[in-house]
Amino acid sequence: MSDKKRLGEFELIERFFAPLSGEGAFGLKDDAALLKVTPGKALVVTQDAIAEPIHFLPGNPPDTIAKKALRVNLSDLAAKGAVPTGFSLALGLGEEWREDWLEAFARGLAEDCRQYGLKLNGGDTFRTGGGPVVSITAWGEIDPDHYRSRLTAQTGDRLFVTGTIGEGALGLLAHAGKLPSLSPETGAAMERRYFVPEPPVAFAPLIAEFASSSMDISDGFIGDLEKLAAASGFDAEIAAGDIPLSPEVREILSGADIPAEKALETALTGGDDYQLLFTVPESHVASFLEKAQKTEFAVTSLGTVRQGDGKVVILGDNRVPLGFASTSWHHF
Repeated sequence: MSDKKRLGEFELIERFFAPLSGEGAFGLKDDAALLKVTPGKALVVTQDAIAEPIHFLPGNPPDTIAKKALRVNLSDLAAKGAVPTGFSLALGLGEEWREDWLEAFARGLAEDCRQYGLKLNGGDTFRTGGGPVVSITAWGEIDPDHYRSRLTAQTGDRLFVTGTIGEGALGLLAHAGKLPSLSPETGAAMERRYFVPEPPVAFAPLIAEFASSSMDISDGFIGDLEKLAAASGFDAEIAAGDIPLSPEVREILSGADIPAEKALETALTGGDDYQLLFTVPESHVASFLEKAQKTEFAVTSLGTVRQGDGKVVILGDNRVPLGFASTSWHHF
């Protein structure tokens, strides 16, 4: 498609993104938005970007790219205990962008706006020198006293994680055709988790009520636990068998495509989990578990943290510490 046949920047915004805008966004026709905050609440703001081919690959469905871009930010808000309320979008498009790609991208974004009750309140569109880049700034509301930092765990707190670990990183391998012996059902399930993460957004109120510290898992379970431990000043020793893994991940660990040790390392360090890693004071654990059991989210206790300087040890068979080439994804 030639440039003459393409929509201009403002036509593009009006057609695909203005229908997603909310009160105070002026139909995305102004330079900024006017946001209202519920009395007594504070805003929690986060920003994450995803880019081709680092976070998604050429040819990935554009609706899933939109959902992933939004959900990685909602994961951060949930980890702080905040309820999401809105977002802005900066979208970079390469030379070869097509209207059908944008239409599918906007459709995916609209579906998640409905699912999570969000409105688009502004942003930017720009041209990149390569593939698409999607940067989202999301915000949510919280009682200021309930903001949950990664800096505030205490010795003796219980460490928890939501959901299961490893589907995102191993799902990328499945999508790349590197796990050919997987059953079709397992392969499809793993690819879905790579394409569209499922952060426990609705778990945020329990984080706000009970957690002493919290962060989301984006770069790898072990590496992000090391970040939490270093920020709060604790050490943790965890049995690998206690880390929650889905049946699909366990099928990969017992399969013939890659060695079990390599599959486990990928699951625990590859990232793209978007689950919550948090601590709860021991005196509140019973009440927390009672309420958590009434939600749709699984939580797993990983033991008690002790005073330290951020050392994390993962124990394998016979309680022998496991070694990993790297504990998380690194951009640089």
